[in-house]
Amino acid sequence: MKKRILLGLLTVLTIFGLASCKEKDDPTPDNVETITIAEAIEICKELTSVSEERYVIDAVIVKILNPAYGQMTLKDDTGTIEVYGSYDADGVKGYAALEEKPYAGDKVRVSALLQNFNGKYEIKSAWILSFEHIEEDFNEADYEAMSIAEARNAAKDKKLILEGVVAKISYANGKIPNGFYLVDSTNSIYVYDSQITPRVKIGNKIKIAAVKDYWILADEEQSAAQFGYKGACQVTNAHLLKNDEMVNNSFDKGWIKETTVKEIMDTPFSENITSTIFKVNALIKKEEGHGFVNYYFYDIDGKTGSYTYTQCNGGDFEWLDSYDGKICTVYLSPLNAKSSGAGCVWRFFPILVKDENYQFDVTKAAEFAVTYYGVDQFLKTYNSDPKLEVITNVSSDLLDVKNIQLSYDSSDSSVLSFDKEEDKVIMHAKKTGTVTITVKGAHNNINYSKEVIVSVDIKDIPQNTLTVQEVIDLKVYDGTTISEVDVLVRGIAGPSLANQTGFYLIDSTGVIAVRTSTDTMSKISLGNEVILKGKRTVTQGSKPKPDVFGESVISNAELVLNLFGSNEYSRESFIKDKTLDEIINLPVSEDHTTQGYILEAKIQVVEAQFYGNIYLVSPSDDSKQIILYSSDARKEYNWLKEFDGKTIKLELMLCNWNSKDVYGACVLSATADDGRVLYNTIKYAK
Repeated sequence: MKKRILLGLLTVLTIFGLASCKEKDDPTPDNVETITIAEAIEICKELTSVSEERYVIDAVIVKILNPAYGQMTLKDDTGTIEVYGSYDADGVKGYAALEEKPYAGDKVRVSALLQNFNGKYEIKSAWILSFEHIEEDFNEADYEAMSIAEARNAAKDKKLILEGVVAKISYANGKIPNGFYLVDSTNSIYVYDSQITPRVKIGNKIKIAAVKDYWILADEEQSAAQFGYKGACQVTNAHLLKNDEMVNNSFDKGWIKETTVKEIMDTPFSENITSTIFKVNALIKKEEGHGFVNYYFYDIDGKTGSYTYTQCNGGDFEWLDSYDGKICTVYLSPLNAKSSGAGCVWRFFPILVKDENYQFDVTKAAEFAVTYYGVDQFLKTYNSDPKLEVITNVSSDLLDVKNIQLSYDSSDSSVLSFDKEEDKVIMHAKKTGTVTITVKGAHNNINYSKEVIVSVDIKDIPQNTLTVQEVIDLKVYDGTTISEVDVLVRGIAGPSLANQTGFYLIDSTGVIAVRTSTDTMSKISLGNEVILKGKRTVTQGSKPKPDVFGESVISNAELVLNLFGSNEYSRESFIKDKTLDEIINLPVSEDHTTQGYILEAKIQVVEAQFYGNIYLVSPSDDSKQIILYSSDARKEYNWLKEFDGKTIKLELMLCNWNSKDVYGACVLSATADDGRVLYNTIKYAK
């Protein structure tokens, strides 16, 4: 159906000093020239700023770029032009305030001020004189009506007709509405379409035709495939067929599963759970950065969870501020997963939050301790004796519960046993076999237990492993060509890398960076003796430069055998007689990324609105300094901030992952005046 709408006709005529118009349905003033877009662009070319007169343009709206102020793209038979801002025919009300407004696909007549803005030819201000709603030409018969549950399982590119209630709207940068959750009595799905989203409101009952899709960033596809993640379940290219315009329709919650944040986080990435809604109890935490805010949803243990997906630096979730620090009832959806070579992580989207004065049921204390602390201590398989000290007592300040006792039984103590050693309980793996571990919780005479099946597969220690220095000595870069060499290496898992997923592998002969996955990082701890296989190579980042060596690394490292232990790594290869002044200007044309140093430096923390840096400053000359390599030192090196302005002893490595003209630094450990040694453990599992 086509609908002709005139906006502010009388006001427009008054503005132009006219007593009448040509026809009742034509608001164009007689003395205003009607031009094509091609003619408008030619006029713009002659301008130095904004035109003094207005021009009338008839066009079709290609896309609403920003509905907040009516930024749009127009086209006619002669070309396209962008509108910076649009208003009613009076030039008073902005696009967002208009009760009746045009959308993508509509015909529009505008009175336009033209502008040459630094060489960009555009309409600075468009007064919408009239518009005509035009339904896009598509064949509804090509689309199949189905429930949202059925749509979630439909194949990619399937054409669907869905009906439901708009439950929540998402926003892109600039607070631009770009999608919404649609819910019926069977499930929910995310509708990604910035053109129809401004036409719906929360509570509207609507009918749409759309196309099934699975969204994932192109540069994440390869890494996502490793973890079975196919992308975010959604529909796109939507046509709004019906809208009841009511805002008091509540979405159906009868189908929504009650679960926990932990169970969502533990769901394999191969399962189709994105954009479905769950009901959980969650601790909401607001974390302010410089120029952005993150909101986290944690389980009742206060640590298991993830962050809210935002494209507005957190500004789209300010409504969560009143819930900060509270455990609330949350209707929560994993909108998508962030994928990288290091792993995947679910990212949440809150649909509805209710503060119902959550009180922990103390009769569930034993179950809580077993579920959140007991069973998660164990790997599925042990290839050597882990000598694992298990947790025997759990307390939670968040839940105001204390002294929950944990104990453990093994179905075959000859394979795996729990032994009392002094005041600790140590788990030992002894021989190959499969056992059932029973984890028992006890609190106020209430008991709870859960079983975990663990395999013990004792492996022989490979005898052909290389030392770290032997790996370093492999020739993988001749100044022109980078190669990869398969290596099997043994050493101690040292402190974390910064801004990379991995750690420094250390033995008495040397130190080298290891890049691996979050899955591998979850299986090892600082101080474990490990045997790894991987690729010895050099990385130079996305923009290598001549005469810049890059970073020596063992990439794509896999855990062959964890020999466990809480081993102190060797400092034998570390240089101890150099000063910061001597190493900060080492040439990047040479490889200095495999040498550890122990020296003194002053910590200098610099925080600005959108970034945080930490510098190591020479104790003898403040002008000599080196930056710590990090995407945001406020997070990755938060543990160093207590030393701001102080000179302390550090263990560090030089690094150059991205072919910079100077080396950055990575701090492995810092020794405080009171003798405390703090290690960089940011990439190890919490």
